Amino acid sequence: MSIDPSALDPYRDAMGADADAFVIDIIDTFLGTSGQLVDALYISMINSDAPTFTRSAHTLKSNSAIFGASYLSGLSKELEAAGKSGNLTTSLLPVMDQLKAEYKQVCRELAELRKSMAG
Repeated sequence: MSIDPSALDPYRDAMGADADAFVIDIIDTFLGTSGQLVDALYISMINSDAPTFTRSAHTLKSNSAIFGASYLSGLSKELEAAGKSGNLTTSLLPVMDQLKAEYKQVCRELAELRKSMAG
């Protein structure tokens, strides 16, 4: 499993009766916006835009960690470090392709989790 649903427990604890609606909302936000971050990684690498690359990787790292998607978060962290060093070469493509595949799996699992929560 690419996500750890127990990573959402602190949000559930804090939100009480509104927890499911809140978790569904953050899942929807992730599913609705994170694809743009993945796309931005590819585009900014091609354009040698290290600031956008680094910011996109950082945001994806943080957002995926919310769901316990540690492998996706780790790949994002690796790309963030590459962006900070300005090392935007095609040598990053294998990592980016792993990230893209893992991202798709995380999205599938989050969609299933959302479906089970929505009833």
